[in-house]
Amino acid sequence: MKFYAIGGFKEVGKNMTAIEVNGEVVIFDMGVSMEHLIELSGRGLNYEDLDEQKLRELGVLPNDLILNTKKVIAIAISHGHLDHISAIPKLIRRYNCPILATPYTAEIIRRLLKDHRMEDYLKYVTPMQYGDTADLSQNFKIEYVNMTHSIPDASLIAAYTADGLVTVGFDYKLDNTPTLGNKPDYRRLKELGNEGIKLHLSECVHISDEQRCPSEKVAKDMVFDAIDRAYLDSSAVFITSFASHIARIKSIVEANKGRREIIILGRSMENYLEAASTLGLIDTSKFTLAGRPKTVKSNIENRIMKNPEKYLVLSTGNQGEPNSVLSRITNKEYRYNFRKEDQVIFSSTVIPTPINKANRYVIERNMKEQGVRILKDVHVSGHAMKEDHRDLLRILNPEKIIPVHGETERLASFASLCEEEGFIIGDTVHIMTDGRYVNIK
Repeated sequence: MKFYAIGGFKEVGKNMTAIEVNGEVVIFDMGVSMEHLIELSGRGLNYEDLDEQKLRELGVLPNDLILNTKKVIAIAISHGHLDHISAIPKLIRRYNCPILATPYTAEIIRRLLKDHRMEDYLKYVTPMQYGDTADLSQNFKIEYVNMTHSIPDASLIAAYTADGLVTVGFDYKLDNTPTLGNKPDYRRLKELGNEGIKLHLSECVHISDEQRCPSEKVAKDMVFDAIDRAYLDSSAVFITSFASHIARIKSIVEANKGRREIIILGRSMENYLEAASTLGLIDTSKFTLAGRPKTVKSNIENRIMKNPEKYLVLSTGNQGEPNSVLSRITNKEYRYNFRKEDQVIFSSTVIPTPINKANRYVIERNMKEQGVRILKDVHVSGHAMKEDHRDLLRILNPEKIIPVHGETERLASFASLCEEEGFIIGDTVHIMTDGRYVNIK
């Protein structure tokens, strides 16, 4: 068995890894660098219009050329965040193989392919229910196991190979009281551990937080309190969160309790919410959903501008992205301007990259200059923290571990946790970097 570290081992994002057994390869996730993607838009460049080679040179796409001569038989996707799926429209032409994903993730991938005018590749998208297995060949069988994260249908992937069982834990938390969907399938996780796991792959975004990640139920209570308090004043109230966080958006809608009309603004909001509506995960009749630039502008200037205290406005821009709706309002690109004492609630935290920190600083500074009241961090993470990782390691009890999806400091911190649990760095724990592979014996 060979493990390939393709992308996401020098940064948070651009996630792509692969396993090779007897000459056949399965890829796990195929994402972009969100930091470099944001830089593109800041330079006036369009991701859809740039070719694969240029995007690789700009650091947006993972460098998967290490697989050029390999026989790839499937791409297994863990969940629907863009740093795990957005490279698919650019790279799938080379592989022409099934793309396995749970139903919500599959729906997001379909929409990405349509946005790139790649309808001919929709046939490759293969929805997988929890507990389903895909018999790909004599070397690979793939199973999806229910996990929790900040997006519906997140999964732990169990890859049964001719050389042993591999578990893929990309972006998860152990949430026993989720507000959408079921808690992790602990029964199946324990069964996998008892079967014997040769290799476990684990994300490590919040490995340095020495606690367990709070439940999304905690965030729901925070959202209810934030909106209740905001409505004590007759000011405009804006709230922003991750477009893919359907559970959080449902909580925001519920917290409103019918007191204001809800308008949701932004292209990514529209894409994720329409996909969720298609699968019955959210009722979009409870709010106005405007994603395209003309409809965004119309709702802002013809509705919100006339009577802002009548609305609860949920928009893109929680990271301060320059082209987001919230940034455009703050930069006075519409006829509507914030007034003194208007309120903006950030139901999110800053993803820890330099460009996100810089963008958030700029948008917050501009809001404060306009007299806006800001409430930050009405949020809990969707990523496992140190003690969650310890819990899962003890449930799965793998022979070997490779931490993934973080720069060297995070990977090393996870390796240190593994050492506490009795693993040996360089022997049963491997710290990887982009473009390298390791033989798993």
